[in-house]
Amino acid sequence: MKKQVLDCVVVGGGPAGARAIYELSKITPNIALIDYRETLGDKLCTGIIGIECVEKYGIDKNIIYQEADSADIINPAKDIFHLKSEKPKAYIIDRVQYVQNLINQAKTNNAKIIQKYRVTGINQTEDEVAISFSNKEEEKVIYSKSIILASGLENKLINEFNISPLKKENILNGSQLKIKSKYPNVISNTKVFIGSNYGFQGFGWIVPTSNDELLIGVLTRDKSKKIITEFISLVTNKYNIIINESDKKNIKSWGIPIKPLKKTYDNRLLIVGDAAGLVKPITGGGIYYSQISAEIAVKTIKNALKINNFNCVVMANYQKEWEKQIGDEINRGNKLRDTLFGFEDNMLNHLTKFTLSNKLISKILLSKSSSFDNHFQSFANFITNEKINNLFSKSKSDSIKTLIPNLKKKFLDNLRN
Repeated sequence: MKKQVLDCVVVGGGPAGARAIYELSKITPNIALIDYRETLGDKLCTGIIGIECVEKYGIDKNIIYQEADSADIINPAKDIFHLKSEKPKAYIIDRVQYVQNLINQAKTNNAKIIQKYRVTGINQTEDEVAISFSNKEEEKVIYSKSIILASGLENKLINEFNISPLKKENILNGSQLKIKSKYPNVISNTKVFIGSNYGFQGFGWIVPTSNDELLIGVLTRDKSKKIITEFISLVTNKYNIIINESDKKNIKSWGIPIKPLKKTYDNRLLIVGDAAGLVKPITGGGIYYSQISAEIAVKTIKNALKINNFNCVVMANYQKEWEKQIGDEINRGNKLRDTLFGFEDNMLNHLTKFTLSNKLISKILLSKSSSFDNHFQSFANFITNEKINNLFSKSKSDSIKTLIPNLKKKFLDNLRN
């Protein structure tokens, strides 16, 4: 019996893998996706996507929990600043259903979906890739002309290829607790907490999803599980959220990359989404870039199938294209993270009171020039805005008066390094 060789196998069924298998299913039915989960897309995530992502890729309105048109910023002094835009900047969605909608569309196009099997090895030859996968009962092998790796950060499979893993200093630590609130609508909008209480370059959040569900989390360079335990105590007292000790056992922790792999391709291989380190560095959000990178990967595979050539020269076009589309934003976003997260608590208190209490500044912050998905450009627009510069220069506080010039200098210095 002749061995079947697929056109492409996608490893991982998160947003990146789901987008990849769906886009592939539009050009060939000779494909498969493998994921160890029973429920595809069920992974830690706040499920917030920007309006740019929605406009580019569309969304089923039935999976939108709520429009994100407002947020509260809480500084180290526990001052609360309410921001509200005229139109939504983002949406809070059902991430699991978002992924499964893409998977179901791929199934309709005859893509093969293999669940509850974990990929255990990849053997690359001149003519094909052999992918071994197993569960507790059996081990199987599937053959393919190419592979898209979308299996997230905790990914040992890249060791099978000539690719160096991400360095630990380029990975943030996240922890999150999902709870059912005993008081529905006690928190109606997203709340972001900033300051040293959340560790080095860290912040905390509360995100309401459905009417009775909350996501409470932190992202930091320090030990996130310790920090979230203290954070939970703070928010339960502040917002009358009831969290039992048994609930705390459900805290989940994970790593979030903020810098890409130096090389995201090899012969017959492309790496997308979190697995490639393609994440927004400021917030750690990964859905939008997962969709972009998966779409580019499929276009690269489509070309490789057309010319029947999957070598490094052909596959390198994938990295050239994602670098062109989002590379500068990721690089500058990392420099911007170092700049914005460098303030001490006293300065953060001073800065937030001056900026977020000013109606004109708040209006500019929430204007069309500010993007949920393009943080660098939003920052650049802010510090070069003439009205903003005038307001800061007229401040009676020397630290505020010199802030914009100092920010520009610090940021430019970071860019040069």
